[in-house]
Formats: sequence, structure tokens, C-alpha cells
Amino acid sequence: MPIATGQQGGASGLETDTRVAGVDIGGTGSRLRVSTGPGGKSYEIAGPPAAVVGGRSTVPDVVRNLCRGFAAEFGGRPRVAAAAVGMRGFRSLTQAGKLDPNRVHDILAEELRTSSTAVSSDAVTAHLGALGAGPGATLAVGTGAVAVACDDVGRWHLADGMGPHVGDNGGGAWIGRRGLDAAARSMDGRRMGASPGLVRAAEEHFGRREQWTSVNNVSLFAAFAPQVIAEAGNGDLACRQILDEAAQSLADGLCAVLSHPGVEPVAVTTGKLLMHAPVFRSMVLQHLLEKRADVRVQPSAGLPIDGALALARMLTAHPDVVQEHVPLLAVRIGAGPRLDDSITMPKVVLPAVRPMERLENTPRAWAVEIRSDFEWSADQVPEGDMVSSVSADAVVPLTGERLVVGRASRSRGVVPDIVCEDTGVSRRHCEIAWVEGGWSVVDLGSANGTYVAARGDALPTEPLRPGERRWLSDGDRIYVGGWTCLTTRAVTANVR
Repeated sequence: MPIATGQQGGASGLETDTRVAGVDIGGTGSRLRVSTGPGGKSYEIAGPPAAVVGGRSTVPDVVRNLCRGFAAEFGGRPRVAAAAVGMRGFRSLTQAGKLDPNRVHDILAEELRTSSTAVSSDAVTAHLGALGAGPGATLAVGTGAVAVACDDVGRWHLADGMGPHVGDNGGGAWIGRRGLDAAARSMDGRRMGASPGLVRAAEEHFGRREQWTSVNNVSLFAAFAPQVIAEAGNGDLACRQILDEAAQSLADGLCAVLSHPGVEPVAVTTGKLLMHAPVFRSMVLQHLLEKRADVRVQPSAGLPIDGALALARMLTAHPDVVQEHVPLLAVRIGAGPRLDDSITMPKVVLPAVRPMERLENTPRAWAVEIRSDFEWSADQVPEGDMVSSVSADAVVPLTGERLVVGRASRSRGVVPDIVCEDTGVSRRHCEIAWVEGGWSVVDLGSANGTYVAARGDALPTEPLRPGERRWLSDGDRIYVGGWTCLTTRAVTANVR
């Protein structure tokens, strides 16, 4: 049953569409907050966490129950300008087919009477709440753990946040699980067993030892982490080792996202575990600064729920700026579901390789020639489907440092730097960037992949991995969508 907190008010106080709503769904609970604006009144209701039942996530039900509990408590359904949800496990749930973000969009639109909605990973909302929309990195540690950064062109980079089975190293569940392992070793008489204090705490928390083998509740493990931290403070060597390993893992995650080009050396920590364990937080920051002495650590400006509200406000104030980002953020502006760019591909950013040698006679300018390649389309488009009859030809000068290649959406104000009319091209398909003295191309997590072939080579068969950088030479061909080919050209005069 949802629990209401905060400012009370009737339906008449919530009818205007100047308000925004934010939802935060974590490992131990959920909450919905409707805000009249920064510094204004807010109305909040709390509920249970989501779970996976029968292979499907209960996130849609949690969101619906929060909205309806809110309406019952405060006297009617609110009408908001925009709503945003940040949830734990968004990436893994969508990739595994256990969650359809469109269902969450639909529920928000129906229950909160809005046409501007965002559904995202809590990594995004934690970052927005802690650091705002500017460049920098955030470490969020609660039940799980994730490091997230936003660079100077708005690209997101993640480290960990993979869930309790393959990741979340250093998070609450990770610490709690290893604390239980140490207690079990102590009862067996094995080396590096825990102190009698932790063994007693484990029996109180998990039950008798015979029951420990059946424990698989991630939230239960996470709730044990404070006991492990407390016993480390009491001198338990096994617990100290657990915390040191956790701190190093968390610092490594921060260093990983801070290492990407365009990420400011600014770091913020957030999440319940670090908020309530200052000594453990100090250990993490000590490891971080040993690796990156240039990083500036600053206090967190807010919580993930504040980040969800900030994301909703961005939808109202700057709808053209908030771009869907696979697989961290799904955006809907308007009544209908988004038809393109399914959220199935992980966003992986790989280290850049050494650029190719530059031409001896450096050209004055570079450009890309855009044309339809019918040999390529024969392999890409199913027989009987329409292929563009346009055989050529546009020439686009490469100016600036970064140009996004994609398909435009005038209704949503999405106009990439290089526009392709090919229906197989994603809204943000790939990026051509000037890096380390040369032009390169990077796939941005497109639905159908980005393929590159050198001058004179046969058609490519393997796409770039998302985030993989490939340096370009004169005459290299970039294939996107069903029929589009972009050929890089080194020219000796400015292209008009």
C-alpha cells in the first residue's frame, strides 16, 4: 500500500499542467513526487520495489499503483507537463525482454495526463540529481553500484551496473553477500572467517545457518551490508578486506568513466550506502585520488528522485535536447509510441586505436559524399521492399569536431548534422569526429549497425561494435541503413 508524505493538497491544487512528476524505483522501495517547480511545493507517495514475476518485470504495475495511490491520497489525478521514471535494472530488463518501456510510457500518459515522458536507468537520474546536466562523473551505490559520466557533447558512459549476478561490484548486495560468506567460513573454522560479532549478526538477519543456502534475495543481502561495515570498524579483518576490495572496485568504475574524452575530472558520490557510511566513502575516494589526483570531488546536489524531476523539467523546457539513448533512456514526446530504435543493444564505449597515417599532402578540407548503393541494398533490404530510387548525391563538408549521422524527425525536433532519409538509419546512428589529428567514425548504438570498408575493398560484412572507433582515409566507405553509403573525400578546396 503506498504511503503518502509531504505537502497535502486537493485535486484543485494539482490540475495545472505546469507541474512535473518524477518516479524513482530502487532495490528497496519506490516513490512518486509531483513538484510545482524548484523551491516550490512537492507532493510525494512511497511504495514497494519492483520484482520479476513469471519472466516479466512488475515496474509497470508499480508505476500505476503509485499514480493511483497518489490520486487517492491527494484528491484526484494530477495533470503534469512531463513525467520521468528512473529505475534500477532498466538496461538488463529491457535487453532481456522482461520490460517494455512503452508500457511505462502509456501508464504515465494515462494516469498523469501528459504527452511528454521519459523512462530511464537510475544511473541517468542519479547523475542528474547529483551533478546536474553538466559534464562529470557520478558513482551511485545502493543495493547495486554503477559509475556514470556525461561528456561535453552529451554522450553517456557507464561502468558496471550489470546487476547482482555478473556485476554491481562494491554495491550493498555485493558486500552483504561476501559478509555472509565470511560468516559461513567462520562457522566452518576456515581461514579468513568473520568475527563472532558478524556471525551473530548474520544469524539474526538471515536465520539459522541451515537457511543460509536458500538466501537469494538481493535486497536482503543489501540490508546486511551496514552490519559488515560496522564490524569492519570494530576490527574484523575479513570485513575490512571486503570493504577494501569493494572500495577499489568502485574507484575503478569511476576511473573508467572519467577516462573518456570530453568528461570533466569532476566526481560526485550518491546512494544510500555511501550516504550512511562516511568512512567507507572515504576509502573509495582515497583509492580514486590515488589513481586520478586531478579529479575534483564535490558534494552531491540531490538524490535520484531529484534527477527524475530534473529530467522531466528538461522534457518541458528543452524537448529537442533530450535524445533517446540506447539502452539507458527512452523518450516519448507526443501521443504515439516511438517506432524506431528498439532498446536492445548495449552501449559499449571501447578505447580508441592508433589513427592511420595522414596523407603527405594534407588536404585543405574533408567531405562525405552521400549516395544510394544498390549493391549494398541487395544484401540489406528484403526482396520486394522499396529501395530509394535516388542514386546520388549530396556532398557534405566535414566542419567542426563532431557530426552525427542519423534520420531526422521534424515532429520531435531531431535533425542530425548529416541527414539520411533511409528508413534503416537510426535517429542517432553514428558519429564522424575529428580525433587525434584525423577523422574517425563511431557507432552510437544504432539498431542496424555501422559498416566500414577501405577504398577498393569488398562490401563489409561485420559492423562496428557500439562505441568502436575506426579512423578514416580518403575513399573509405561508411554503410548505414538499407542503402546509404557515405564516402570520405579529401578535397583541395573548400566545399560549398
